[in-house]
Amino acid sequence: MARPPSDGAIAERARKSLGLVTIRQLDAIGVTRQRRRTLVTRGTLVPLGRGVFRHCAWSGSWEQQVLAAVLGAGPGAAASHLAAAALWGFEGIRRGRVEVTVPAGRHPVPDHGTIHRSRDLVAADIEPRARIPMTTAARTLLDIAPRVEESSLEAVLDHAERRGIIWRPHLRWRLRELARQGRPGVPAVRRLLDRTDGRGLGDSWLEQEGLRLIAHAGLPVPRCQVELRKAGGGIARVDLIWEEARLVVELDGHATHATRRDRQAAAERAARLGLEGWYVVSFTYEDVTERPDYVVAMIRTYLGSAAA
Repeated sequence: MARPPSDGAIAERARKSLGLVTIRQLDAIGVTRQRRRTLVTRGTLVPLGRGVFRHCAWSGSWEQQVLAAVLGAGPGAAASHLAAAALWGFEGIRRGRVEVTVPAGRHPVPDHGTIHRSRDLVAADIEPRARIPMTTAARTLLDIAPRVEESSLEAVLDHAERRGIIWRPHLRWRLRELARQGRPGVPAVRRLLDRTDGRGLGDSWLEQEGLRLIAHAGLPVPRCQVELRKAGGGIARVDLIWEEARLVVELDGHATHATRRDRQAAAERAARLGLEGWYVVSFTYEDVTERPDYVVAMIRTYLGSAAA
C-alpha cells in the first residue's frame, strides 16, 4: 500500500506557487479527500477560494491573492487590467482590487476580485512573471487605456519603454490585431503612439517628464544623453541637446548636484561647453514639476534666438 505524502512534500509543492496548492495538485501527489480535510482542520492548509489552499508556512500577500484568483479561475486565466499593471510595476499604478481575465465561454465564480471574459485573449497575451500568469505588458496597457487619463497613460508607456518591457513594434502589431475586435483601449493607445513616435527616452523620470513638456508644447524634440567634446579636453554627457540651436539643457534632480564638489564640476563643465559655442541652460526638479510654463518659455526663447 502506497504511503500518503508527507507534510514536507505538500509544503514543497506549495513553495513553487507562492505557498499555494490546488485540489488538482494535491490529487496529483496522492492527497486523498479525507487527508485534505484533516490538513484543513489542523490548519496546515488554509482555504483561500474555490479549490485553492495556502500552506500555513507561508504568510499572506497581495501577490498571493492574485495568484489564488488566477488558479481558482482555471486553465487559461491570467491576472489582468490594473492588477497586472501593478504587478508589472507600471508608473503610478498601485496595488488594489484583484482582476482576472478568462477566455470567453468560461464562467468561473469569483471568490474575490473581478472576472473579465475576453474573446481575444490568446497565448501571445499571457506571460508568467513572478510565478503568476498575467497579461503581457502590451496587452495590459491596452486593457487599462480606457480607465486611465491620457497623461497618466503616456507616463506608463514612457516608463515601460525605458525599462524594456514594452517594444513599440510588438505593441503596434497587437494593436492591429485587437482593433478588429473593437477593443475600447485601441484608439487611445494608437493616438498616443502616433503622437510620441520618434521621441527620445530619457535616462530618468525627470528627463522623461521634461521631454513630455517639450513635446506637448510643440517644440522640436531634442536628442537625449549625447556626448560632447568640451574645451580643454574631455567629454561631457548632456541630458538634452538641440544641435542646430547649439543649445544644451541639463535637468538637475535632487541627487544630481548634492555636494559642493558636484556643483563645482557642473559649473566648470557648463563653462567649458560655453567656450565651444554651446548655450547651457539648467532646470531643477522643481522647475519641471512646479513651473513647467517657465521651462517651456525659456527653451522656446533660446530656440527662437538661434533661428533668428
